[in-house]
Amino acid sequence: MKTHSVREQLIEHALVLIRRRGINGFSYRDLAELVGVKTSSIHYYFPSKDDLVLEAVREYSARSKERIGAIDTRLPPAEQARRYLAPLRKEDADQACLVGMMSADVLALPDAVRAVMQEFVRMHERWLAQLLQRAEPLRGAPYPLPPAQLSQVIFGALQNGLISARLFGTPERLEAAAQLLTSTIPE
Repeated sequence: MKTHSVREQLIEHALVLIRRRGINGFSYRDLAELVGVKTSSIHYYFPSKDDLVLEAVREYSARSKERIGAIDTRLPPAEQARRYLAPLRKEDADQACLVGMMSADVLALPDAVRAVMQEFVRMHERWLAQLLQRAEPLRGAPYPLPPAQLSQVIFGALQNGLISARLFGTPERLEAAAQLLTSTIPE
């Protein structure tokens, strides 16, 4: 079993806290208690909360990129869509997408954090657009929007579905958004 460094533990706990409470819903004191270190130790790794948030967003984005990059594009498009949606459907009810959670505060975030968040969204939209392009010939008819625009609509719906599911305490909101994607791709 691998032992995580203090830095890794701080990022892991920050990921959970941001996804549960938002960036303003926790402090270094909260992290210190969870990891079992002094707040001065956290400042050694992350001099400011912005530094911690930037690393958390980078880590979250890297994991997401790895996850969607592992979806085999040789699979039927409908199966690719199911694999893309599976982790979203398994999300803890008390946690939202990190980038979605932070989006409300985007104007107060440093440019570096905003840039990583924007790239996270673009990465998902590119992947979805490529999926839609692969699926379009199977439909027998063009989409009502170009795949690049439709991918923006679908990703936005999924983000809203995650937030709404959390707000209402039910997965039905996310499922409605997931159906938007699955209904555009024939079996």
